[in-house]
Amino acid sequence: MKNRRSLTIFVASSAASALLLAGCSQPPGVPQEAPEMGNAEPAQSPPAGDVEGEKVDFPAVEDLEITNGTIGVRADGQLRLGTLEEIKAGGGATHQVDDTCGDVTANEGAFVTVCGGTVRVFEGAEERSFTPSEQVTVAAPLSDGRVVAGSDQTAEVWVFDSDGNRVDRMPVAKTSDFVLAGADKVVRLNRFDTTIQDVQLNKSRQGGTLRVGLGVGQAKFGDDGLVLASDATGGQLLVYTTDEVVRLHQTVPTDPHPWAVAWDSAQQLAWITSTEKNTATAFDISKGVPREQRKVGTVADAQHMISLDDGTLLLASASGDGLQIVPPESDKD
Repeated sequence: MKNRRSLTIFVASSAASALLLAGCSQPPGVPQEAPEMGNAEPAQSPPAGDVEGEKVDFPAVEDLEITNGTIGVRADGQLRLGTLEEIKAGGGATHQVDDTCGDVTANEGAFVTVCGGTVRVFEGAEERSFTPSEQVTVAAPLSDGRVVAGSDQTAEVWVFDSDGNRVDRMPVAKTSDFVLAGADKVVRLNRFDTTIQDVQLNKSRQGGTLRVGLGVGQAKFGDDGLVLASDATGGQLLVYTTDEVVRLHQTVPTDPHPWAVAWDSAQQLAWITSTEKNTATAFDISKGVPREQRKVGTVADAQHMISLDDGTLLLASASGDGLQIVPPESDKD
C-alpha cells in the first residue's frame, strides 16, 4: 500500500461487527486510550548508510508486488511486470497508470488497480478492463479470474467475473480503503475507522471486526492465510491468521516507525522495515514468541518490500533512492 493508504488494523470474528467493536480490547503495549489512532504515515528516513546487498538506480516507487514469480513495480506513471533481471534492466511488460489509479494488488498471476472507476487487470503484457455501475475504488484479483472490489463511498463489497459481470454483492461494516486477497482469503480495510474485516466469499457474507494497534502502515498476505501488518505508530509487527476467522496471533516490538512487510516463504520469515532507522528485520514466528533472525541496512524510505521464491529480498525506495536486492543469508559472502 502507498503511504496515502495508511491503516490501523482490527481483527475480526464472525459475530456482528457492532458487538465486537463494543467489546474490543487492546493488545499488550497499546494504551487503553489513544487520542490519535490511525492515519499513520511513514517516518522520514535519514540518508541511507550501510545498504546491504545490491543497489540499483530506480525512480521513486509507488507500489511493489509479486505473484507467481512475476514482479510488479509502479513508478513514473508506469507499471512494469517481469522478472527481477527484466525489472533491473528497465524491461518487462509496461502499462500506463496515471494518478487516477489507486493501489496495485496482486494474486495468482494477476495485478489489479482501479482507475477512475474502471477496474484494470494485468497479466504480463495482456490487459482487460471493465467499468462497473457500482462506485468501485479498490479491488483485488481472486485465484479463479474473478475480482473482489470495494468502495470508499459505499459500505458494500462486490465480486465480478472475468467479463466484468457482477456475480455477488455483500454489505460490509464500513466503506473500504483497501481490499486484499490471498489464495481464497479476502480482507477489507478502512483507515478512518482503523478496521479490518474478513469477507467470507464461500458463504457470501461479511465477517466481524476487532480493534488492535495504533496505526498500521502496510498489510500483506503470507502463506496459508497468514497476514502480516506493521503498526507504524505502536512500533510493532502484527501477525494474524485467517482460518475460519481472522485472529491476532502474535505481536513483536520492532525498530521505530515500521512500515513495509513481506513474507519469505523459502525461509519462513516475516520481514518488516523501519523508515526511521533504514533497517529491515526478519523474525522467525514459528514459536510462541517471535525471534529476530536477521537485520539489514536499507535504502532510504524503504516503503515497499517483497520476497522472491528463493528468499531474495527486494526493497524499493519511495523517494528515488533505488531498488535494493538482498540475497538469502545462506548466499551471503
